[in-house]
Amino acid sequence: MKNLEQVRAQSAIQFADDVAAGRSAAHGAEGGEAIKKIPPMIMANGLLAALAFALEVDKNGLKRDGYASIFSALAKHLAGEPIAIAHGVTDATSLIRHLTESDSATLKLATAEALEWLGYARRFVKPPEKKS
Repeated sequence: MKNLEQVRAQSAIQFADDVAAGRSAAHGAEGGEAIKKIPPMIMANGLLAALAFALEVDKNGLKRDGYASIFSALAKHLAGEPIAIAHGVTDATSLIRHLTESDSATLKLATAEALEWLGYARRFVKPPEKKS
């Protein structure tokens, strides 16, 4: 049986592999490192506010694809075994719906686990190449 640190690291490595292969985004439109900006955002404003920021839309759709992609990977982590804080969640949109319908203890657990997972993910995701 794996411990929680192993589960978190494995999930974060999978996300980093997806980013490297182009299957997921972790960077802003101008090459910013969204993954490094999310933990302070959660600590300052809370997980729900950070999710709302990531899911903000305009007439063209999502304004921040990188942020939404990171939160979708986090959602899958929170739904997976053995974490299982957010049963049935598949992406960032279903995560925010789940958390708003859950009790405050679930939100607190999800917030703590999100920060733990992001601690790994931000170290494994390769920074974008600088444009010259």
